[in-house]
Amino acid sequence: MSEPQARAEPGAARGAATDEGAAAGSGPGGRRRRSRRAVKSAAKLLQKEARGILKKHGVRIAAEPADAIRASVGAIDTLRAKDDWHGVEDEAERLDELLHQHAAFARKSAIRETAENVLIAVMVALGLRSCFYEPFKIPSGSMMPTLRAGDHIFVNKFVYGIQIPFTTTVLGESLGHIERGDVVVFRYPLDESEDFIKRVIGLAGDEVRVIGREVAIKRAGDDDFEVLAREPLSERCLDEAGVKTVGNCQLYHEHLDGKTYVVRYVTTVEDRDDLVPKPRTWKVPPGHLLVMGDNRNLSHDSLQWNVEVEAVGADNLLTLKDLRDLTADNQFTLQRDDGVVGLDDGRHDAVTYLASHRSQSHDLTLAVWRKPTLGATAVFETVGSGMAGGRPSTMAELLTAARGGPERDRALELGAGIDRIVSAHDPDQRQAVALLEDLNAVLHLRCGTGVCKDDASLGLLLAEAVAKFRVNDAQDARTLLEAPKAVRYTTHWTGRTDAREHLFERVLVRAGKRDAGPRDRVRLRAFRKPEEGTSFVRDAALWSLGSSTGMATRVPALGEDALQVNRPEGSALVLTDAAREIVVVLECGSSLCAANDELMRLGKIVAEGMPAAAGDRRKLRVLLTSGEIAGVEEQPVGLPELVEYDRVQLEGTVRGPEHTLAIEAWLRPDEGVAAKLAALGTEAQLAPEPGLADGGLMLDRGDAYVMAFAVPASQTVVRLECRKGLCPERDDALALGHRAAAKAVDPTNFIDPAATRPRPFVPRGNVKGRAERIWLPLARFWLPIE
Repeated sequence: MSEPQARAEPGAARGAATDEGAAAGSGPGGRRRRSRRAVKSAAKLLQKEARGILKKHGVRIAAEPADAIRASVGAIDTLRAKDDWHGVEDEAERLDELLHQHAAFARKSAIRETAENVLIAVMVALGLRSCFYEPFKIPSGSMMPTLRAGDHIFVNKFVYGIQIPFTTTVLGESLGHIERGDVVVFRYPLDESEDFIKRVIGLAGDEVRVIGREVAIKRAGDDDFEVLAREPLSERCLDEAGVKTVGNCQLYHEHLDGKTYVVRYVTTVEDRDDLVPKPRTWKVPPGHLLVMGDNRNLSHDSLQWNVEVEAVGADNLLTLKDLRDLTADNQFTLQRDDGVVGLDDGRHDAVTYLASHRSQSHDLTLAVWRKPTLGATAVFETVGSGMAGGRPSTMAELLTAARGGPERDRALELGAGIDRIVSAHDPDQRQAVALLEDLNAVLHLRCGTGVCKDDASLGLLLAEAVAKFRVNDAQDARTLLEAPKAVRYTTHWTGRTDAREHLFERVLVRAGKRDAGPRDRVRLRAFRKPEEGTSFVRDAALWSLGSSTGMATRVPALGEDALQVNRPEGSALVLTDAAREIVVVLECGSSLCAANDELMRLGKIVAEGMPAAAGDRRKLRVLLTSGEIAGVEEQPVGLPELVEYDRVQLEGTVRGPEHTLAIEAWLRPDEGVAAKLAALGTEAQLAPEPGLADGGLMLDRGDAYVMAFAVPASQTVVRLECRKGLCPERDDALALGHRAAAKAVDPTNFIDPAATRPRPFVPRGNVKGRAERIWLPLARFWLPIE
């Protein structure tokens, strides 16, 4: 047995430190006395060790030594109470010797004690790292310019509660809540062995919408989206080393819930001015977050995360080909909600087909006459008299129901420059014709009731066309008519072609009378294949002569549609050949056609030449020449280069809700196929339909046929809703149902085993903490992370 002096001193053996400032003294055997603090600590450790040994191993120690150990433990307490620290030190030596002699088997070895101390230190370090602060190194530039690749940061892991190590359980979440704008470190949801760092944009219940560079949030409980405010900065974008300038890059100050930070966007192909960015929306589910990197369009964040899943495709149950086969429509647009709501596992899909159908109630037509040969007033009267229920009107009367504002005020101002208006309406359309005497022009607008629901709509549209026409009266009708954006139009335009193809005019005057009036001249005007139609030109010609079809005298000898009008200054013939599409107006002054026989002679010459002139425009010049009339000469006449008339007709095609088919499919629903079908039937009050699959259900809802059926072979439930504009009859809807049910039997028809689906949200339990400070590099030491 070794001597006490040969062994490590109790304090030293138990890790107690000496006090260099203690007073010197000698104990038994000339040993140097230690300080009171060192004695007190060593004695306390020995007492604790002795009590533990007696408690656990007392039965293995003889009664006498055990009593001696207990007595020594008690003696130390007595001496301590008397403040006799030399006595305490001596008794502690005695107790250490007793334990060494009689309980050595139960005492810890130096190696064991060292190992335990190291283990405790490691556990404490792990606890601090897991629950309080942890260092991280930034691996990429996804958070630039806030953080650069290679930055070392401290993450506060206590601010959001204490996370139990190696779990996703968080205790004390009430200590602090994650806020929008926080920069957090979290386990990547698609591979939890990786740590990511991003900025929180959306909390549970929020909806986040991104359109190009615009980010908007509809907070839980709000009705509207709020666009995040941002201002461009003049600072340059730098590379990840913070040295070189990055081109085509813009920095912004962005504001979110009282926090201001810097984000950057690098210009990409999607940022081209001629491309309209597609809106995308994410709805954050309970217990999750949506995060984005500050290096916005170069960050692998919530907007980019996808997973591969087995997914059902509702549009493969009924394809475009199926709809063209089974319905009367052949143009369809497929709509699928691109928004991400909750966690999409691919087992549910919903699509809507919108049929594009012809809608005459959305048609628009604008006809324009510029300096018409027959006169603007004659054209105006012809159009106005042809309107069923037409009545004189004013712009103020048309705009009676229009809401006040700049648009109405401008229309009223333009209306003051319109000399006459005639308007009319019927169940299908509204129309108005306007006479602009100062421009010698007429505009005729027809507008379907789907666009012009009231006279005010018609008036505003007409005023806009007149405004454009006054700016440049040479514009064709296509540029004058403003079509609604919500309607798809097919344009039909009667272009302004070469006037020589359609119009000819000749004036013959008595020789020597260049300034001859109507009594001393013969005037011929021929209209070949007029775009307005021969009946319209005939009626306008009669109006220009101060007559009408009811007042004029028919002349059967010159043709089935030959009319004569007698006036004080002379007589006129209006000869119409509708089959050959030609109209000729012949006016003969009273001094040249004093007798009616002369007018008939000239009319016969013209009538005989009309068939040839209708087929060959060059023959228009020989309809009537100066050689046919004695004592006359030809007076030059200027003709326009382009025809005076053009018309644009916009045929509307709309995609309305009354021509839609909605399809929903559930693959292996959680509640089971039968229970899901029963729930759909109860929800929509569907009734059994024997002709639709096994256990199929159906309902005529009034505006649509609703169907639901289950396909046990593929563990699928399908719901169809076909509006009656697309499925007017029950059999039409059933045909779609039968086709979908037949396809649903084979999973390869509509299930993609390797589909890509977004997985954008971070579970709350994956968040490790908030990034607070940069500690490397030294140039940015201890900068706060904004």
